[in-house]
Amino acid sequence: MKTILILLLLILAHVPCVPVADGAESPFPDENIHIKADSMDHGQSDGLFSARGNVVVTWQGLNLVADQATYDSNSHILLAVGNITVSKGNDVLKGQSLSLNLESGRAEMDQATLTIPESNLSFTGEKIIRENETEFQVSSTELTTCDLPDPSWKFGADKLKVNVLGYATGRNIVFYIKDVPVMYLPWIAFPVVREKKSGLLFPKMGYSNARGAQLDIPAYWVISPSQDLLFDLDLLSKRGVGTGLDYRYIRTRGSEGHLGGYQIYDALKDRWRWQIGQSHKEIFSPDANLRMDVNLTGDRSFLGDFGEKSGDYNRQSTDTTINVLKAWQHYALTSYLHYSEDLYATDNRATVQTLPAVELAGVRQSIFKTPLYFDIDAGIANLYREAAPSGQRLQLFPRVTYLTTLNGYLQVSAFAGAHVRGYTTDKRAADSEVKSSAGELAPEVGVRVSTSLSRGFDVQSANLKKVRHEIVPEVSYGYIPERAQQRLPFYDYADRLLWKNTLGFSVTNVITGKFAYGETSEYREISRIRLMLDYNIEGQRRDLLTLADNQHYWSDLVLESDTWLNRNMRLTFDSRYNFRDNRLTAAAVGLDVDDRQGNSIGAGYQMARDQVEYLEGRLATRYLKPFYLSYLARYSFDRSDFLESVYSVEYRHKCWSVTSAIHQRPGNYSYTFNFNLAGLSGK
Repeated sequence: MKTILILLLLILAHVPCVPVADGAESPFPDENIHIKADSMDHGQSDGLFSARGNVVVTWQGLNLVADQATYDSNSHILLAVGNITVSKGNDVLKGQSLSLNLESGRAEMDQATLTIPESNLSFTGEKIIRENETEFQVSSTELTTCDLPDPSWKFGADKLKVNVLGYATGRNIVFYIKDVPVMYLPWIAFPVVREKKSGLLFPKMGYSNARGAQLDIPAYWVISPSQDLLFDLDLLSKRGVGTGLDYRYIRTRGSEGHLGGYQIYDALKDRWRWQIGQSHKEIFSPDANLRMDVNLTGDRSFLGDFGEKSGDYNRQSTDTTINVLKAWQHYALTSYLHYSEDLYATDNRATVQTLPAVELAGVRQSIFKTPLYFDIDAGIANLYREAAPSGQRLQLFPRVTYLTTLNGYLQVSAFAGAHVRGYTTDKRAADSEVKSSAGELAPEVGVRVSTSLSRGFDVQSANLKKVRHEIVPEVSYGYIPERAQQRLPFYDYADRLLWKNTLGFSVTNVITGKFAYGETSEYREISRIRLMLDYNIEGQRRDLLTLADNQHYWSDLVLESDTWLNRNMRLTFDSRYNFRDNRLTAAAVGLDVDDRQGNSIGAGYQMARDQVEYLEGRLATRYLKPFYLSYLARYSFDRSDFLESVYSVEYRHKCWSVTSAIHQRPGNYSYTFNFNLAGLSGK
């Protein structure tokens, strides 16, 4: 192939605007243009250059390939015909004829295709006009993210405006499946790049026996790189028109949060109903922050009727907490507000609200470089509820701990402290023994003795190379004297310190392994099993589902275990066994398997003293690709009914997908359907 520079062939052409170097006139009209071809001709009189056969033109980062090309050095216009491909960066423009103005950068191409790999979008049209590096106009166009020339879906339009850094917009749009028109849109705008862009998202459709037919139309707005807003118009045939929003933001130093809400004029209840949710984290400095979590509803049955919108339909309460923390080297000061709505209670009169509380925590500090250490927990709270009693509570628990190691392997700690509580009561029942002001001081002492026995082993297996086995036995003793507390108000368990004279026994078994995967290795815990048992010499103790249990000397035997059977399989088993009744009083078993490639299965069983008993199962698989299946179910043995069942099927094509799901709960079922176009759906 003969290679010629157009700069050399145009040496005799005179262009007044040509830049000069070192004070001399440049002999080249366009210093950045290079042309390669099988053969080329140059007209000296008209400044016209012609190239034929395997033409390659480069100009300002743009690369053009064509069968033939001509360049007019006077008008700076390049014409090309035949199998044209123009590329710059990742964007590719193909067609049969091209006119390019090298001064303005404007280009026109007939029978063209524009491909933008960042979004996998392709535009085809009778004519594509390149206004500049980022803006195009396409007439009689079709666009798709599917492979050409036979796309599964496409949009057709008379004219589109495309900004490769932003959006494509057009009017009078027809949506086709294959070549069949199925939907008309008067206007459309969608992001051309994969970065977050504002626009309408694809609607979600469904049906519920409680809400009727549903059409959810979401709109997404990118306010700034650190802020976005999702707005929903929710059309429900039985309940009315709902509106929802979710505003997210990121601030400096890791501060972030979101504000969401939903409201609807419920045609069935003939009144406005709403929900507000907010979370916020404000980092003032490494040792000072504010955290806010707000959950409010307009009525106590809102979540049961509309909670599926936010996923909160099975909440037992709505809780709002505002917390401010300031930490120093040895102390941390916290102030918080807490408001709760008990959705399982008949009303909220007896629910305690903390408005506000201030707490101080002091970590262990050595006393004059001795084996003695001091720590303290303190707090004062204003506790309010509509039902009696209400008032203020002061709590202090200073403690001194002695730490030592005997014979180099036996760790011993002994502590002595005092629980100081003081109350002022603003509201109390007429027949209550609670006094307007009361206080109490209760000492507490305890001893803990433990040791650690460990050994390492070399293992010859495919991935597991070393194993460390550690056993930690521990014996403890705790004592709190008996006393009457009826004159003190009761807000929570902290107001009733149980009489305790108890020995505790536990042993923890830990297995840790070193795993090698090629040139990399990692240490991770394989198994942790802990057994715990208490002997109550006298007194009381808190037990499962009860405030106090003083009937038995021996507590339940508690087993807690967490074991990775292999890298993808985890088994958890927690249980409580009652020796007096010779039966399990509680059990929680869970098995999860995940191959980390989209296939997972899990099952769990929960039981507690015949009060709660249910089985949960989860399944997700892509083995039937292109079908992706998932299933979730929870069955209650005490109710003899399913608490929840969710079936979901997704069909994924290279450029589109369809998701269908069925949700079933007692007294309520719903169906949802969602159609997604690759590159155009989601945010």
